[in-house]
Amino acid sequence: MPGRFHTVTQTCRTLGVKPHILRYWERQFELKPKRNSAGRRIYSSEQIEKLRLIKHLVYTEKLTVKGARRRLAGMSTAASLPKDRRSTLLWLKKELVTLLSLLEPKP
Repeated sequence: MPGRFHTVTQTCRTLGVKPHILRYWERQFELKPKRNSAGRRIYSSEQIEKLRLIKHLVYTEKLTVKGARRRLAGMSTAASLPKDRRSTLLWLKKELVTLLSLLEPKP
């Protein structure tokens, strides 16, 4: 849903994290959510996709926040990340295959 913004509550439900984790990631990954007319933080779909990637790096790949920041910095830019879910999953699969090849013992 391009152009749509999501509240903190909606974003936390989507990601399965608590608000304090979201605030922590905002600081650590320099995310700047917009504010609605009431002054509450709102997230774009692109920011939610970046947060999804951060969650994957921290929770699934077990990277530290510093390691996740490095990984994100190694990617070209957040703007070049795939926009639709299928592209995102294909990109993620490629990244995982690359990581797996690095972890497998060489004959």
